[in-house]
This record gives sequence, structure tokens and C-alpha cells, in this order.
Amino acid sequence: MKRERTLRQIVLSALAVMAVAAACYPFAAWIGYHAVALILLLVVSVLAMRQGLPAVLTAAVLSALLWDFFFIPPHFTLSVQSGEDVLLIAMYFIVAMLNGVIQYRVRQMAHLQRVTEERERSLQLYNTLFNSLSHDLRTPVAAVLVAADTLQESRAQLTEAQHTALVQEVLNGTLRISEQMENLLNMSRIEAGILQPRRAWCDLSELIHEVLHKMPVVEGQRPVEVVIPKDFPLVQLDFGLTFQILQNILLNTRRHTPPDTQIAIVAALQHEADGHFEETDEAGQVRLSTDAVRHRLFLEIADNGPGIAPEALPYIFDKFYRSGEAQSTGTGLGLFVVRGFTEAQGGEVRAHNRLQGGVSFTLEFPTLIISPSLTHHA
Repeated sequence: MKRERTLRQIVLSALAVMAVAAACYPFAAWIGYHAVALILLLVVSVLAMRQGLPAVLTAAVLSALLWDFFFIPPHFTLSVQSGEDVLLIAMYFIVAMLNGVIQYRVRQMAHLQRVTEERERSLQLYNTLFNSLSHDLRTPVAAVLVAADTLQESRAQLTEAQHTALVQEVLNGTLRISEQMENLLNMSRIEAGILQPRRAWCDLSELIHEVLHKMPVVEGQRPVEVVIPKDFPLVQLDFGLTFQILQNILLNTRRHTPPDTQIAIVAALQHEADGHFEETDEAGQVRLSTDAVRHRLFLEIADNGPGIAPEALPYIFDKFYRSGEAQSTGTGLGLFVVRGFTEAQGGEVRAHNRLQGGVSFTLEFPTLIISPSLTHHA
């Protein structure tokens, strides 16, 4: 493969030099053969910026021969009668070779520098991830081990309340570990570009209460108020991705707010268009045909906590980013996954500090609302 690419570059370089020499030939008497030498040198320099070293050397040698054969008197011969012209062609050959090699080396050094910088960034990200995971997993793993050991060794001496607390400690630690592993896997899916949202008709109230029901129990539960109109229609979302989005935002909120923080989840719809819409599967078969109304679904998750530092707001959805007080906890992947899963569904996510205190996360999704004339096709 490499040999074929090198041969292709040599052929293209030779053709480029010959084409420029042919273009200069009709004007040689007018511009002089010294000017032609400069033009050919320019071509070699340009080729050196894009082609490999064998192609550059080929272009340098071929341009010198063409210049001598077609432009230096006597024409159509490689012999040179004037001592000045002998010196000129010798200097041209040396300059063309050196110029091509130097340009090539400069390009190689620039490429090497880019590779080195990319490796340094990858190493930095790896160290960040490793340090975050080693710290963030050490605590729940230690808690699970201690609680499990206590349950095993001292179960007979434990009161019912102590037994329940230890079981809950094991559950919370396990969920914490599971959360980090899930975020790592989700990060890989996002970066690989393999997310394929599977939209289905969802009861938004049921989805949100499912998320709240499966949240791990921690000290200071931070009450959550869900504000959804009773007649709120079914919406078309990917249940699994949206579940993970809401769970990550709520976990992030709980982790960085005091125990008495109040959280509210508010849903709203904005009308966009009426029409007939069809949805196809991966094989191109129509799996849903419906007369529906296109809306924008807005979900706001707001709290009355301390808020986020203004300088950190633009970066909170970046991979591995942890701000200020968050430096000691978390891997910085939760909100990165939120953005990836939201954009995979064609949506947007934003965050801002509220004037009355706290943070508001706003999720916006395109969705369809079922109309009375809905019809399904397998």
C-alpha cells in the first residue's frame, strides 16, 4: 500500500513539473530561461509541501533536466556551451534538491510535533481519567467492602436499623460504581458515533418518576417537584437515552448541592407544525405512519443551590471537566454524556445560573404529539 502511494506521488509530481514546463515553453523567448528556472523551483517547493521525499527528488531532477533540454541554449540537447550556464544549471540542481528536501523535512517536523502534542493530550486525558476513577471508585469500593464485612462478621450483634443501613451502604456503593462504568461505556458510544436513538411513544410523567424511583438513597434527599400538566400528551423520545440524561443531571445536582436543596422538573411543549410523518427502521421499512403535530419539548431541571461559577459554565459539558468544588469528586463524564445523548436525539442542552439562586438545566427535543387520526403500520 505504501509502495503504491509512493509510486502515485512520483507520477503526479512528474506530470506537474512537465505540465508547468510545457506551459512556460511558448513564453520562454519573452520571459527568459532564468525566469523559467524560478517558476520550476516554485513548483518543486509546492510539491515538497504535499508529497513524499522520493516524489520531491524526482521533481527536482526532472525539472533540472527539462530546464536544460528545452530552455537553455542550445535547445533540445543536454549539452551546455556557456560556462555561466553550466554554473547556473549546477546551482539550480543543488538549490532544487535542497529546497525540496528542506521543505519535506519541515513538513515532517510539523507532523511529528502534531503527533507529539496529540499523544501528550491523550496521555493527559488518560491520567485525568485514571486519577478520577481511582479516587472516585476507591470510596464506594471501600464502603461496600466494609459494610459487607460487617454484615458477615457481626450480623448477630446488629440491630435492625444498623442492618438496614449497612445494606443500603452496599447498595449505594454498588450503584455508584455502576454509574461510573455506565458513563465510561456511554462516553465510548458517543465518541464512536454509534448512537442510534430508538424513538417511541413515552409517557413523560412515567419516565421521570421511573428515574426518581431508581435514584440511589443518600443523606438529605433533596425533594424533587415534578410539574407536568395532567393532560400532557405522549411524546416521541428514546426512553433509555432520556432516562440516562435525567438521571445524570439529577445525580450531578445532588452531588454538588446542600441536603436542603429543592429541585423542580418542569415540562412544556411549543407547537411547530402539523402534518403526516413517517418513521422508518434501519432497513428503510416504514414502522410508523401518523398524522401528528410536531412540537419542541422543553424540560427544565432547576434547583435553589449555590449555583455554578460563571467562568465554569461554558465548560461543564466538556469531557473530564470538573470545576472548583467538584475537583475532588466525579470523573467529569456525567454532563458530557448528557450533551451527547441529547444531541443524538436532535436536541440541545443548556445551563445557566438562576437570578434567584441555583442552576437551571434546559433540555430541548424535537418530538411528535399523537393526533386522533394516528395509524400504525408494521
